[in-house]
Amino acid sequence: MKKTENGANDAIEKTAKLLAGAKKVYLATNGSHGHPNLRAISPAKAEGARTVWFAVHADSNKISELVNDNHAVIYFDAPRMGGEFRLWGFVEILDDMESRKKIWGKDYEEFFPDGGIESPSLRVLRFDAVNGTYMNKNMETFPFEF
Repeated sequence: MKKTENGANDAIEKTAKLLAGAKKVYLATNGSHGHPNLRAISPAKAEGARTVWFAVHADSNKISELVNDNHAVIYFDAPRMGGEFRLWGFVEILDDMESRKKIWGKDYEEFFPDGGIESPSLRVLRFDAVNGTYMNKNMETFPFEF
């Protein structure tokens, strides 16, 4: 990839491709202890590289951290796929049926046995990226904005 005007568009496309193949990504929030809190989480759905959806439990510490500060970072490294990315953005916590239907899959039944898609403990996180960075296998970095 050359650092040209198309570099940002290429970086967004490559980030979207990596994200589409990701079984787990790393989500960092601002922890209550004043330091970033990083954890692995499975994306429920990705819309390109800009919007990523997650299913979480209402009592997760992610929820309380995001209520206090909705800034977050998503990181993914895929050496075999030839790159890595970081996305910076904001998370919205959702509890409506439309959002639940958007992300729901049979895989979630075991995590929400108290009602499935209607579980009182199910929350949906919608991450909206504002910018990001893609790094290729040659360690060339390509920043981009949405």
